[in-house]
Amino acid sequence: MIRSLILHFDLLFAYLGQFVKTRFEYKADFFIGLFVGVLFHIVTLIFIDVLFAEQARTLNGWTKAQVFFIYGFSILPMTLFSAFFTNLYMFSGTYIIDGQFDRVLLRPLDSLFQVLLERVNIERLFGLIIGVVIMYYAGRQMEMEWNLWKIFLVLFFSFCGLLVYAGVFITLAALSFWWPDRMGLLPPVYNLTAFGKYPVTIYNPLLQFLLKWIIPFAFVAFYPATEFMDRREFQTYVWLTPVVAVVSLAISMTVWRLGVKKYESTGS
Repeated sequence: MIRSLILHFDLLFAYLGQFVKTRFEYKADFFIGLFVGVLFHIVTLIFIDVLFAEQARTLNGWTKAQVFFIYGFSILPMTLFSAFFTNLYMFSGTYIIDGQFDRVLLRPLDSLFQVLLERVNIERLFGLIIGVVIMYYAGRQMEMEWNLWKIFLVLFFSFCGLLVYAGVFITLAALSFWWPDRMGLLPPVYNLTAFGKYPVTIYNPLLQFLLKWIIPFAFVAFYPATEFMDRREFQTYVWLTPVVAVVSLAISMTVWRLGVKKYESTGS
């Protein structure tokens, strides 16, 4: 067990080293990717600013600084997910329908580990800086005082948010073992991640229920972010976040293992 973990960690860093070298071989593509990412967040912040200009000072009880903070917080787990889990997006078409999963099973390594690390977007990690800058700016507007405990909570809840994303999308990818589809369920569910970047209470009750208990994107950024705003009415949900993260990941691992056992080669 320990030897297997050491092997996988060694391969992880070897994979990452190769991806860094590959990205810097094409410097123009690397920096264009960074620019597009920054531009996307700038446009979103402008949209929020314009929205508050039209809605006066608050949006259903949330100030502009609070919405900025939630949005900035949401960037952290999404950046980590986008860097290391995007190969799930086309899993069904590439690995199931085209039969590439046969190649994965021939290696004496964890199948999910291989799938995830066959595509890593190192440049997406720059988004972590953007998220931190937005959170710091919004925190200043709310007169928030930072300390080591709050920094730890940011790291902890960001990791929990990553696990929620991983759990949801690994589960959806694993369903392809039973129902292969070139596009699958991932694209429409991925679009729902945008709703988790804002206060969930601004949506109608049906969507709130969906984001809390069916596809729990509310626990990625919204509920954890309220811990830094003294919004005590969400305290229970804040500390349910790690529970939701662990449950989401456990479900996904179970479904993935069952799917691998169900997998049948294309024979091509």
